[in-house]
Formats: sequence, C-alpha cells, structure tokens
Amino acid sequence: MPDPRRYILVTFFLVLLVVPLDRITASASDPAILKAQAEDAFSHRYDIGQAKRAITLYEKILAGEPESEEYLVKLSYAYYWLGNRLELEAQSKRTRLEAYRKSIEAAREAVRVNPESLGGNYWLVISQGRYTQVHGILGGTFSLGDNIRGMQVVTGNNPNYYSGGVDRYWGRVVFEFPKIVKKVVDFKYEDALYLSQRSLAIEPKFFTTRLYMAETYLKLGQEEKAREQLTWLLTTSPGILPAAEAENRLEQELARRIWRKHFRHDPIPQ
Repeated sequence: MPDPRRYILVTFFLVLLVVPLDRITASASDPAILKAQAEDAFSHRYDIGQAKRAITLYEKILAGEPESEEYLVKLSYAYYWLGNRLELEAQSKRTRLEAYRKSIEAAREAVRVNPESLGGNYWLVISQGRYTQVHGILGGTFSLGDNIRGMQVVTGNNPNYYSGGVDRYWGRVVFEFPKIVKKVVDFKYEDALYLSQRSLAIEPKFFTTRLYMAETYLKLGQEEKAREQLTWLLTTSPGILPAAEAENRLEQELARRIWRKHFRHDPIPQ
C-alpha cells in the first residue's frame, strides 16, 4: 500500500515550484493583505479578540506608513472602541484608561500629520473626554479650549460626522458637568437633552444617542420617556445600522443594565 506521506511531500514540493518561497513569505507583510485583514478584523470588533487583532494589524501597517493619517485615525478609533468594549467585561479602570490613552496618542499623531484631520480631531476630543470620564475630572485630560478648537475643525469638515457626533458629544459634556459647574455656567440637563435630540435627527438608528437621552430623561425625572427610549433600544436589532452594529450591540447591553437598575420590577422588553 503506498505511503500517504509521500503524497504530502510531493504536494508540498509542487507548491514550492508553482509559488516561489519569497512570495509566500512576503504575503504575510504585504500592505494590501494587511489592510484587508485589518478591516475584516475591525468589522468583527464586538469580539474583543478581533478588536485587538485589528489594532495589531493597524500598528503593523503604520510601521510601514508612519505618516498615514487614515490609519492613525483608524487606530485611534479602534483603541477608543476597545476601551468602551472592556467596560462590559468589568475590566479594571487602569486597563480601560490605557486603551483611551493610546487612542489619544494615535489621534494626536493624525492631527500632527494634518491639523485639519476630521477623524484625528474628532477622536482626540472624544478619547480625551472618555479618559476624563473614567479617571475623574481632576486627573483627566479634558481641556475645554482644546475641545472647542477640535470640534470646530470637525464641524467645518462634516458636522454630521459619526452619526451626529458633534451634538452628541457636547450634550454629553453638559450632562457630565458637576452640579456646581452647571450652576456657574447656567447649563441644565434640558440642554443636554436638546443636543442629543439634534444628534438623533441626524441619525436616529445610532443607539448611543438614544441611550444618552434615556439617561438624561432619568435625571430629569421623566421616567416614561426614559422607558420609551430604553424599550426602543431593547427591541430593535443592532444591525439596523450595519456600520455601527458593534456599537449598537454594546449600547443595547448597557440599556439592559439601566433597565434592571431603574425598572427592576418590570420585565425587560424583548
């Protein structure tokens, strides 16, 4: 009976004859292949392993293209997403802050390459805000002046960027301001709600905006309106906005947690 191992060896050597070894080796670092692999991994970013894989691939791409604004922005976005995603896994504050710090660094590089970078300025402001939110106002990176300048660049390029991100961001800033600051500058939760509603008008299928609105309604004591938003979030498919399905899935889980906390005597909408 013929030894099957012979056929394996023959097949291997035939492959070597058809595909040169240097081409096989080169494919692992081919920029086009790396970019395709990175985009595929990021499209599955709800899986933390895939999110980390996308980050590794973006960093490999940037090792060969260190001045690529596009991939610096992608890297910043990926690290920001990772910081948010880790929240569901009860990861340490330190781990999340490290992800946001790296997001800030990549965004700063994008802005260095192009001061008018749309994504660079946006993710720089957003990541600084989230870092401050997690760390605390006294040790965070929040700078109102820098954020105003950064968001002015975004507004000048595309005010609707990231599903109404500018209005949603400022609404969240108002929401997060301590009471004493709100009093000094005369900001109210109604102002945060107004800005979220503006964002919702731009993209009603982006779950983050609705989650922020639900939290604001709860602060205002308007529980029925909070219920409406949470019910929508819990009964709507995250895939309603394919490009943001991962973000929508995350916010849907956070909405479930809010429901359990505030409406624990009522069944969770399905």
